[in-house]
Amino acid sequence: MLDDSTSAGRPRDANAHTRRGDAGDPHGAGREGPLGPREAFLVAYERLALLAQVVRAPAFVVAAVDARAQVTASLVLNDGRALILGRHSQCGLRIEDSTVALRHVAALVRCEAGRPVLHVRDLGTEVPFVTEDGTRNAGVMADGPLYIAVGSVAVWFLPCPGSSFPARTDEAWSALAPRSFLDRRAPEDGVRPAMPAARSAPRARRGEGPISVVTSYAPPLLLGDDDDAEIGWGTVKLISGAQRVKRSISAERLEQGILVGRYGRCSLMVDTAEGTVSRVHVLLVRLGIDVWIIDTASTNGVQRGGDEVLASVLRDVDSLTLGRGLTLAWARIQHAEA
Repeated sequence: MLDDSTSAGRPRDANAHTRRGDAGDPHGAGREGPLGPREAFLVAYERLALLAQVVRAPAFVVAAVDARAQVTASLVLNDGRALILGRHSQCGLRIEDSTVALRHVAALVRCEAGRPVLHVRDLGTEVPFVTEDGTRNAGVMADGPLYIAVGSVAVWFLPCPGSSFPARTDEAWSALAPRSFLDRRAPEDGVRPAMPAARSAPRARRGEGPISVVTSYAPPLLLGDDDDAEIGWGTVKLISGAQRVKRSISAERLEQGILVGRYGRCSLMVDTAEGTVSRVHVLLVRLGIDVWIIDTASTNGVQRGGDEVLASVLRDVDSLTLGRGLTLAWARIQHAEA
């Protein structure tokens, strides 16, 4: 059975312990906080610079640093590729921290005007990641360097090629493009600073180089009973046997993200009887005029016509299989306007 959940009277999340550390959990008790932006950068820089040497197309190099100042993972995130951060074994960047969800954050790189642009979305965890300015965020877009803290782990994303990678680590920190933070959230979105910013990210100096802009977005929205009254950008059908749900979804909701899975935190929730669908199976998100579907490290995957889909732009009319028994049908509404 498919459950078209609403914001009121939603079922209690029976797996809430996967979102937050249990106070009695020895791995969560006394956990050290993540390294700050500069400290994490100095630790990760050598690994990031090595990765950047092999990059030939627009991409981001990524490195994760734990609270003990050890690089735990590093990789190249290419154009059109997604990265899922969390505790689940399927995650591309696994974080061993009980305060982190099984599937916590999704990151996607798109090439725009020859430059890589990074999109990061929280997967409805209610424990948003923290950016360099000390603010909790449910979603950001960055056209340059980006720092996020997820649980006890700090993660740096650096764009390349085109970034400056000096030999000395301290010189590399000084050479980073200054970060400017732009907030597109409404006051009622409820995502507020986790702590006072001890200092702002480096600001642009007059006449010296480009500014990197980090834009914040609101968290994924739940779908209420009256959502069909919105101006739809597209429709989603979830079909499992004789059960089906059809929803019209606006451009604004798609920009903030739509989660599909078995968890109560998902915008479109699948009844637990559909066991091959993961708790958080896919994210639908609008980036410009395109709507992307991102497999959020699901156990049984996403297929289109028998081909595996990890991250892909949805066609105007599209059909994908989640797990082994759920069909997600998408149709773009003609002449939809943002």
